[in-house]
Amino acid sequence: MKQVLKLIFIGGSGFALCGCLASERDMGTLKLQLKELNDSISVLQTNQAELATKMEELTQSLSVSSENLSQLDTQMVRLSTKLDDLSATVRTPAQPAAAQAPATQQVAAVLPSDLFNEAKGLLDKQSYAAAATGFKLYISKYPTSEQAEQAYIYLGDAYAADGQAKPAAIAYATLLQKFPQSKLTATARLKYARSIVPLGKTEEARRYLASVVQEFPSTPQAEQAKAELAKLK
Repeated sequence: MKQVLKLIFIGGSGFALCGCLASERDMGTLKLQLKELNDSISVLQTNQAELATKMEELTQSLSVSSENLSQLDTQMVRLSTKLDDLSATVRTPAQPAAAQAPATQQVAAVLPSDLFNEAKGLLDKQSYAAAATGFKLYISKYPTSEQAEQAYIYLGDAYAADGQAKPAAIAYATLLQKFPQSKLTATARLKYARSIVPLGKTEEARRYLASVVQEFPSTPQAEQAKAELAKLK
């Protein structure tokens, strides 16, 4: 009996020892896995920090690029205005010296930029009827000038502000028809859609607004078009 108890005691001790050894191995494996996980997290955090830095640099670069593009666009408008003035000056035939009136009686020629700026000033002062007359005159005299497209937009704006929806719609539609590749297409479509809603053309307005959202998705005009579509539902 004593021998049997002794064997049982020895066997139990062996199992306990094996269990301890197994537990130590498991703990060692768990510690190793935990260390690998911590290392992975550390690498991930480092990569995230680097990514955040790169994103900030990219954002700054995009901001600088946008500012440069804005400045370039402004310079192009000024250059275009000067070209319009120069073209108008070249097209004006010189009068023979004998036929010229005395200097005190001569009337200075109106440059395209003067006419355009005068009409824009009237628009800013809310003199809508006079502004519309000025922009119509500008378009009739300089239909292919660099500022002609913008003149159509302002003409439509003057009519719209004066409560004349139909002439406004015609001005925007004329721009879309005559200048299909215009950089003002999104603006013209948006404003055309707005102008025809009072005329009862709601479905057509929806189509034009949807086209702005679909074809110019990353523009302010697209966001405005979405807001207009929400109002029409």
